Formats: sequence, C-alpha cells, structure tokens
Amino acid sequence: MKTYIRFLFAFILSLAVMFLQPECAAEETIDQDSAVGAGTMNIEYNAGTEYTIVIPAGVTFTDSEKTAERGIEARNVILPESSSLNVSISSKNNFRMMNGVSYIEYSLKINGNKTPDSDPYDIMILHAGEKSGWALLDFSTELDKSGVSYAGNYSDTLTFTISIS
Repeated sequence: MKTYIRFLFAFILSLAVMFLQPECAAEETIDQDSAVGAGTMNIEYNAGTEYTIVIPAGVTFTDSEKTAERGIEARNVILPESSSLNVSISSKNNFRMMNGVSYIEYSLKINGNKTPDSDPYDIMILHAGEKSGWALLDFSTELDKSGVSYAGNYSDTLTFTISIS
C-alpha cells in the first residue's frame, strides 16, 4: 500500500510541475528535408519599471535655526524608453506653518531656485536612461510672527508626488 501511495504522490507531483511550468514557444525541427538548414530561438528578459525616491526628514525651525537644507534622491531608476520620472512637491498650506488660522511663512528653494507660485512644483525630472538624480531643498523663514495669534505648534505638510510620463 505504501508503494501505491508513493507512486500516486509522485504522479500528482509530476502533473503539477508539468502544468505550472511556463509556456514555451513552439520548438523548431530541422532535418535533411528542411528548406533552410538553420533555426532560431529567442532569449528574453522583461525589465519592469523601477525606482526608489528618498524623501528627506522633516524640518524644525527654532528662534536660532531659521534655515535648513534637505536632499531628495532618486536611485535605481529604470524607465520605459522615451518616458520620464517626475517628482513634484506641493504644500498643504501654501508654504505657511499653520496653527488654526494663525501662521508663520517660510520659503523653499529647489537647487537654488525659488519655487514659483504654482502648486505643485516639479523638483526633479529624470529621463529614460538616467539611473539617478537629486535635488537640494533649502528651507528658510524669518519667523515673522505678525501672523501669529496663538501659542502652540505651527506646521505644514509637504506632499511629494511621483509620476511617470
């Protein structure tokens, strides 16, 4: 009985392996009667789209620390031909740290250029074939408290959006 169970198990396992193997293209047969004495075989690999975007840690301003630099990096980028990887940034509060209706403004420069008034703003564009990239984000504030009405934490949220076009 044990031999029968082993045989049945081996048979079921071989059927499973046969059906789980990927389908291959039809094979060619060349013999002495073939019109052409050569055959071809394709060798393939499909590289998928890949990328890693490293988003910087947050920024905390103080009365003595009114500037901060942070880098954003793109690594291991593989894109379809003729496409590009776009990283954009937007501010939840239009580059204002908010506490209710009270606010403190701050500014952001990207690679030395002030961000325009439009939101979102492209901070990095990589074209197919470029494997990596970076952008330097310079944050600064005057800590002008003319918009401050309340004590407490003032904050903003920056959103980094990654898209492929």
